Amino acid sequence: MSGIPNSPNGLITDRREFLTGLTVFALSSMFQKKAAAMPSFTSQNDDITLTAELGGQGRVLDLSYQVTNKTDRTIYLFDMLHAEFNGSVYPLVDSCYATIEQGQLVLSRQIIAVPEDTLVETVNIPFVTAIKPGRSAGKTVKQIQPVFPWTPYTDHDNIPPASGTLAMNAYFRIGYFLGTNGTGELAQAVPTDQGTLASFDPFPYESQRTLITGPLGTVEVYDLS
Repeated sequence: MSGIPNSPNGLITDRREFLTGLTVFALSSMFQKKAAAMPSFTSQNDDITLTAELGGQGRVLDLSYQVTNKTDRTIYLFDMLHAEFNGSVYPLVDSCYATIEQGQLVLSRQIIAVPEDTLVETVNIPFVTAIKPGRSAGKTVKQIQPVFPWTPYTDHDNIPPASGTLAMNAYFRIGYFLGTNGTGELAQAVPTDQGTLASFDPFPYESQRTLITGPLGTVEVYDLS
């Protein structure tokens, strides 16, 4: 299951300066919104169990998630986003993509499809986290509120000004794939400012599996319409 539960699946369509600017903009705004009650939610399929929750209040929320491998094969999560700056690749440790789907906010760590009207030199493939059979992996990341919708293909030079904020239900989606014998040997070791990370690039978007969970609560989102 990759789309918002009980809704059709749809996706609306990075530099360090861009993300830093968004953080500064959000932290310097006058919004003092509190998140609605946010219990944890769990979804599962034949491969994994995904549990996620949003905590905290005010401008900075904590998005925590845990993935459990239910298979007898190693699973690789596309959950380490990255961007390029001056020819170097660096991880976006506290970032999730944010898209508006069916009128709801979807925070995600996954491969994002290149929009049909966009030309890119390279497809952005996140670094991976490996989970052995029967094991779990969890992370907590910071999410600035109000949330600024973006993907790795956001046109930084033509972002419309926000006309205000909207309250939206928030969901979380994870992207992954199942390994086979020898898959780990195919991973590329990429040096970054966060250490050496594993990458499977290129990787076909169509071969990615996803799972979504939520709603995790109501958060404020910048209205860019």
